[in-house]
Amino acid sequence: MRKVIKKIIKNNKILSTVLNIIKYLNGKASVIAFAPVSFEGWKMATGTTPPWMNGGSNALSKNFALADVHLKELVKEKKIVLTQFNPQSVIPELGGLTWRHYIVYWSARYAIDNTQTKCKGFAEFGVCDGLTIFYTISAAKESKVKFEVYLYDAWEGMKKELLLDSEKASEGSYSYLNLENTKNNLSYLVNENLVFNKGYIPEVFDIAENPESLVWMHIDLNSAIPTICSLNKFWDALEVGGLVLLDDFAYPGYEDTQSEVEKWACDKKCNLFHLPTGQAIIYKLSEAA
Repeated sequence: MRKVIKKIIKNNKILSTVLNIIKYLNGKASVIAFAPVSFEGWKMATGTTPPWMNGGSNALSKNFALADVHLKELVKEKKIVLTQFNPQSVIPELGGLTWRHYIVYWSARYAIDNTQTKCKGFAEFGVCDGLTIFYTISAAKESKVKFEVYLYDAWEGMKKELLLDSEKASEGSYSYLNLENTKNNLSYLVNENLVFNKGYIPEVFDIAENPESLVWMHIDLNSAIPTICSLNKFWDALEVGGLVLLDDFAYPGYEDTQSEVEKWACDKKCNLFHLPTGQAIIYKLSEAA
């Protein structure tokens, strides 16, 4: 019943305003709450202007907006299948992830523009259906650089022995994933320069086709042990000017991952930028890091 009431209030601007006034009078909200909300999703909301609004205000945001529209069109046409979402609500759910995806796109372009190699190496650890890497590949294609993409995922349920005690409830999660579906999803962007490494991290690293050089890494493993193993394995391969983008760094339920990453970054004496979305970026500014 509470959820129904919240939904009614959320969808009615007058009721929402009245509720905010009551909260304000009771000291539980600021006047900021009355500003029009331009974006809401992934446990955050803002009244500021998102970079992609009205098709984007600069070259990068315009290209991101085009990539975002392209993805959603493919999903609507059922060419791309995103199994982690309810088919009936997939487009609204994607809308709620737009800030996340903009950061993915922006970070890929940053890594491309600030590294020296001719062929840019990208790696993702925890690929799922290929949703995130879709934006990275879109950024690489738009920039017209040579690139290679290394993808690591078990495409099976999470293993108990690779989870901390606080993460044990995730055992078996993502068992619905299918490598062939991911390959099909990404085929609408590119059919070459993709390396699919199926297996559990870290053991898959011993049998995988691994990159010698990277400019960008994305870690979305929802667990601390594989996250730290991925950082340790490929940090030295990451070029100066490149970066690591962490997905669930500050998302509720992943506190142990955040703690372990912060310890790792402190030991490496490198820069860690915590984002409002719950993501985080680790910049590699020198070989000494």
